[in-house]
Amino acid sequence: MDRKWRIAIVGCGLIANSNYIPEIKMMPNAEIVAVCDIIPERAKQSAERFCIPKWYKHIDELLKDCEFEILLDLTSIDAHFEINLKALQAGKHLYSQKPIATNVKEARILIEEAKKRNLKISASPIHMLRPDIQEARRLIKEGIIGKVSFIRCSSSHGGPEYFQFRDVDPSWFYKPGIGPLLDLGVHGLHQVTGLLGPAKRVTCLSGISEKKRIVRTGAFDGKEMEPMVDDNTLILLDFGEATFAFVDATYCVKSTKAPYMEIYGSKGTISFTRDPEKPIMLFLDEREKGIRGWTEPIYYWQRVQQSCGVKDLLSALEENREPVLTPQHALHVIEIMEKAYISAREGRAIELETTF
Repeated sequence: MDRKWRIAIVGCGLIANSNYIPEIKMMPNAEIVAVCDIIPERAKQSAERFCIPKWYKHIDELLKDCEFEILLDLTSIDAHFEINLKALQAGKHLYSQKPIATNVKEARILIEEAKKRNLKISASPIHMLRPDIQEARRLIKEGIIGKVSFIRCSSSHGGPEYFQFRDVDPSWFYKPGIGPLLDLGVHGLHQVTGLLGPAKRVTCLSGISEKKRIVRTGAFDGKEMEPMVDDNTLILLDFGEATFAFVDATYCVKSTKAPYMEIYGSKGTISFTRDPEKPIMLFLDEREKGIRGWTEPIYYWQRVQQSCGVKDLLSALEENREPVLTPQHALHVIEIMEKAYISAREGRAIELETTF
């Protein structure tokens, strides 16, 4: 009989109940043996809803009482480092929601702890597992669009106060150490570095654009919030050889019709549309071949599940390889985010040290 990996989940919020738990329940080589949440009622409800044997109100109780191999950290950003470190110290493989930590020092501690104990870390976000991102990476690597000049990527929305049916106070997104850069910018930064490789320098403009926010829906409808962290952060990355990337990470985009990412090369453009039927379009300009115009790349397109990073971690464990979503890539993105704020404060480009 094939092995089933025993998984425990910490954090029983919307993303756990809507995506991770039901998707993992469908995996033939995994079983969820416990859930945990600092709000005990949420853990209890998730356990009862999905027929999970055990539930806990604190990670210490979970680690002491329950036998499992893999911990999924689906908690809030500011809790990630402490939970992730405890899991690794207890000898558990780790899948963490983004980012694995909020600064380079903490991320390095996690990586060293995993290395010391021969454990694997899979670090969200999941973009490098997406077929459209993998196809764009192939088009770049094979020189189809020529030398890349720059990428423009949007990692913004109108703010967490716009999410419908929210039953948790969203004001924590505006507390120091959180904000749109760590919440949203991490997505765009993972994509552009995943496509172009490690960046060399970062330049940033950042500030608080909207001094007051009002929750628009859900249980806290009408609540006023005053941001204590920048809500409008614009990042420019230098990859060397005049190849750049621009990433916006803001809570200031109420709506847009623009492509969420475009890659501009000397022979063409890759456009990531907002059309689910045509996720990427390709423009080629090769006069010598008599080609000029838009087309659709031929590749296998399938919308990936949120839990695909967990699935890849299971495969990595079974195949004795590293996960696609490496902690080294996550570390590089964390350094970019950390130094972006330094750049904004000091008004200069900052050199980057990490790679992946």
